[in-house]
Amino acid sequence: MEDATEAPRSGSGDIETVVRNFYDRYGWVKAGDLSGEDALFRQFPDYYHRFYEPNSFRRLLSCFDGAGGRLLIAGCGDLPDNHVTIARRFANISCLDISRQALSSASAKMGDGASYIHGSLLHAPFPAEWFDAVLCAHVLYHIDVAEQARAVGELIRVTKPGGRVVIVYSNPDSIFALQFWRRYRLGGLLARRAGGDQSGTAAPPLYFACHPRDWWRQFEARCEVGLAPSDIMGSRQARLLLRHRLAAVAVYRLATWIERVAPAVAVRLWQYPIVILTKRAG
Repeated sequence: MEDATEAPRSGSGDIETVVRNFYDRYGWVKAGDLSGEDALFRQFPDYYHRFYEPNSFRRLLSCFDGAGGRLLIAGCGDLPDNHVTIARRFANISCLDISRQALSSASAKMGDGASYIHGSLLHAPFPAEWFDAVLCAHVLYHIDVAEQARAVGELIRVTKPGGRVVIVYSNPDSIFALQFWRRYRLGGLLARRAGGDQSGTAAPPLYFACHPRDWWRQFEARCEVGLAPSDIMGSRQARLLLRHRLAAVAVYRLATWIERVAPAVAVRLWQYPIVILTKRAG
């Protein structure tokens, strides 16, 4: 779950270096039982896992209903368990990441069950129309904001007609998003109250930038574009706002109900949407 502090902007090559260095030197490096990624972005209240996460994951998993064949996990990271569960639906899995440390962690989980490619989403090293489906979760917003359309175009290019590109992204207009808090000069309060790095090692900078929901309309000529809710808020926000059991249980149960009866409302309000791009034929 990525609700990172934004690193200074520069050329796309420099941004990619910043992100690679973050994950090679910190994000996928273990300090005790936790990686840097775990310490910063995966420390949710216990009630998240009990009352909310299972439904959130089922919604993501349903995006791949009926799919099989070749799967690309674009920005595989350390291949969290939900990615492994999705991968098991496919006969052939390719894991792509700019971090060699990520690929090492991923291969420790999947072994010979996948192939591991060190490379960038901006230059996906695959033939056109090669994959039946693509999963890209919490990755795209770490690419230069000016280059994100190009990265999405690459994911569409390598997907077969009728195949799906499933992207977990961030909603800058959500009341739970760090960008929203910064507008009202509350970003520092969020970081202090929620707690930052818990690994004992100072985190290097990590670039983060995202577009509003309407940005995805540019892909409608090539794909059917669908949006679904993923997660109501990130880990920092959850640690700040859901400190007490009753609040956590009430919020997660209410969120689950809203996602079921009014998913479009959840897409507008939640911090993390799922973007489903179904590639058109021709």
